[in-house]
Amino acid sequence: MKKRTITKGILSIIIAPLFVACVGSPKTPMTNEFVYDGYNFGANRDMSYKAGVIDGCKTASGDYSKNHEKFKDNVDYHDGWEHGRLKCKGSSK
Repeated sequence: MKKRTITKGILSIIIAPLFVACVGSPKTPMTNEFVYDGYNFGANRDMSYKAGVIDGCKTASGDYSKNHEKFKDNVDYHDGWEHGRLKCKGSSK
């Protein structure tokens, strides 16, 4: 009986870290993830989207920043600006 208990204990020590590794940390960005101001905006974002996020976050913090031409003509910048403004709204930074 003691041998079974030891075996179960050893297995739980070996298996437990595998489950943790699968879940991962929510603050650890994956490859190609775009993280700005502590918020993850997703993977494989182009430069226009990133610029929009940065301007949107600045706007959310009270420093209005928007490239109106890009906002009107560039879907990626527009989406990035909106997402940045909404996610960073109320941020203490």
